[in-house]
Amino acid sequence: MRLAETHGGEIVSADSRQVYRGMDIGTAKPSADERRRIPHHMIDVADPAERYDAARYQREARAVLEDLGRRGVRAIVVGGTGLYVRALLDGLELAELPGDPELRATLEADARREGGASLHGRLAAVDPEAAARVDPRNVRRVIRYLEVATLAGSVSALWRQGPRIPARKVGLRPPSDWLAGRIQRRVRDMVEAGVLEETAGLLARGLDPALPSMSGHGYPHWARHLRGEIDLETAAALCVRDTKAYSKRQLTWFRRDPETAWCDPTAVDPLPLFLGA
Repeated sequence: MRLAETHGGEIVSADSRQVYRGMDIGTAKPSADERRRIPHHMIDVADPAERYDAARYQREARAVLEDLGRRGVRAIVVGGTGLYVRALLDGLELAELPGDPELRATLEADARREGGASLHGRLAAVDPEAAARVDPRNVRRVIRYLEVATLAGSVSALWRQGPRIPARKVGLRPPSDWLAGRIQRRVRDMVEAGVLEETAGLLARGLDPALPSMSGHGYPHWARHLRGEIDLETAAALCVRDTKAYSKRQLTWFRRDPETAWCDPTAVDPLPLFLGA
């Protein structure tokens, strides 16, 4: 926000959950006031009942970057979801991936029965490159990759290298104890802001819990609390646990990129890194 305000930019979200309308609190979207102050793109572009994927994000976000370029506006990509960032900036060309709802349902049942690690092993047997790119604990993505590999023979064969978009990349890496406290505080803030009411509204729509939109950190646990399966304290603790685990996976993903300059935003002002100072 400060970079956009002081150096004339607009924000392009690279968050795979903020694309969904009606999921504001659980995905920690920027507030209405923030979005009035600075234009934000790639937020609220899909219905939660849709299966939004990286290929669609790539296509739509590139159109946004082209528009900003024509207008001479600085694009500030913020995220988030490592595959989305890579697809947008690093030239990873994503073909439209095939799908089969019946096959996916079978794989989801297998995952519940056998566990995600078993499916990751099956993926490694048919497409080692794809298996190496996905965390075994990310069961939803393992299922999707195995679905595509079963239909097309390989996921990695559908990934191609295209032109890169020049970008200055900055990673924010605060101390782990500070980050843990921030995650715990954010979960408490979500509860106070009405995430339970938001989740109840989504469930009232009859949304399938297996949808990507509903697999975001917290929603499965808030739903279990609303069904009376766990108490609120347990749901919040599980949300904190999942978010901490995801933050570690994010760091692992982004640290692979040698172009990223890292800084501790609790100790130094990161703005000079963005500006090349």
